[in-house]
Amino acid sequence: MAVANSASGESLIERFDRVLSAFGPARPELSFREICRATGLPPSTVHRILGDMKRAGWLAAGSAQTYRVGTRLWELASRSASAESLAAAAIPFMSDVHAVLRQHVHVGVVEGLDVLFAERIAASESTVPLRSIVAGRLPLHRSATGLALLSQCSAEVVAQYHRAAWVPDAAADPAALTATAERFAADLAVFARRGYAVQRERIDQGTGGVAVPLKVPAGHRAAALGTVLPLTEMRDADLPAIVQTLRVAGHGISRALGAL
Repeated sequence: MAVANSASGESLIERFDRVLSAFGPARPELSFREICRATGLPPSTVHRILGDMKRAGWLAAGSAQTYRVGTRLWELASRSASAESLAAAAIPFMSDVHAVLRQHVHVGVVEGLDVLFAERIAASESTVPLRSIVAGRLPLHRSATGLALLSQCSAEVVAQYHRAAWVPDAAADPAALTATAERFAADLAVFARRGYAVQRERIDQGTGGVAVPLKVPAGHRAAALGTVLPLTEMRDADLPAIVQTLRVAGHGISRALGAL
């Protein structure tokens, strides 16, 4: 397998990442032309990369001359100790939260500017959509889980996030981060003081979320446990019971991880 950089200086690994990043929940299978368009790479380069990745098991043949992500990547990703241990520790306590609230539950970690979801339980009886998927991402400010994570960050990190995510208006994206740096930091300070975060209608109308940060062992990425609910079930009077349910489960997860 060739390992040389491209003429632009981009490494082979970076080009591999471009190809893999073209796939997603809405695009599980892609044709050769679709991969070329999504990556912006020359067809000859894409052809060589696809051949290398198929031989390594990173990609597999889909239907009708398409490609899909191969099981070899899932096998390698499953060896991630921190993600695997968090998911394994969280599942029993997430089940308890679901049994009490009868709503969607998920646990996520910080990954750059996003929350990366390590595990979830979808509630079939819930009336609201669940946008989180295992190994899927959302910008930190758009979910309660992400806000709970941000509330534990230093003022410097919060300011850096705001500079990277802020937009002047929400004309293109109603869920965009439009709050001033001062207001954003003040809101996160309230979440930090209370020990939980709340978001309302940043993803879907009529839907919100509540999340609590988790204590994790040294060396593990910051994590948070959250639930997604209809706004009609997360009025101010409802929050204490929701938060207490999450805190009890969060305490159990932290103990299972060895952080307490």
